[in-house]
Amino acid sequence: MIHILVVDDHPAVREGTKAILEAEPSVQVECLNPPYTVEEMKKFDFAPFDVILMDLNLGEINGMELSSTILSLHPTSKVILYTGYDVEDYFEEALQLGILGAVSKTESKEKLLDYIRHVINGEIVIPFQYFKGLLDERKPNPIEAEGYDQVFNEREKAILHEVEKGLTNQEIADHLHLSKRSIEYSLTSIFTKLDVSSRTEAVLIAKAKGIIE
Repeated sequence: MIHILVVDDHPAVREGTKAILEAEPSVQVECLNPPYTVEEMKKFDFAPFDVILMDLNLGEINGMELSSTILSLHPTSKVILYTGYDVEDYFEEALQLGILGAVSKTESKEKLLDYIRHVINGEIVIPFQYFKGLLDERKPNPIEAEGYDQVFNEREKAILHEVEKGLTNQEIADHLHLSKRSIEYSLTSIFTKLDVSSRTEAVLIAKAKGIIE
């Protein structure tokens, strides 16, 4: 038997969620009625519940704050944000507070129960877009992954050496037997790779990273 506590300040939502979930024979639901204060939370016994479904907007207090209070009093409680808003907007903050995820009120009974079972098992179901964002943040900079020396070709290194001497683009072009336009294109590429906006910065960073000596 799964014991679920629903925390929502709208009676219709509380009773509706209870009715939907209890259509599953193995589920028992209880609703926590207002007021949602620290004093009331201290009086309430959360131990019997496998999962707490927590609404985001609860009048004078929001679900994040209330969840934080509950988890400070009962660290083993498993809380899921249960909201009509875009859950991805709150997922990161929820996890940082110790909430084990967020699920939309628009999900079907089957998906909601599946989510609850994962949380009971100590798992977190992460929305795809949120997870993709995490992966994108962890992708290494191509320069860092390959090494600076491998990312810059010999022409770019030669140009950096000439830039260090204080030569103009035309002087560099004449010295390397290239067109002025080629030098300009190469400098743009160098600036992008080094994430700099000036010739001085480019030389300083290139020397610091060992691209040029």
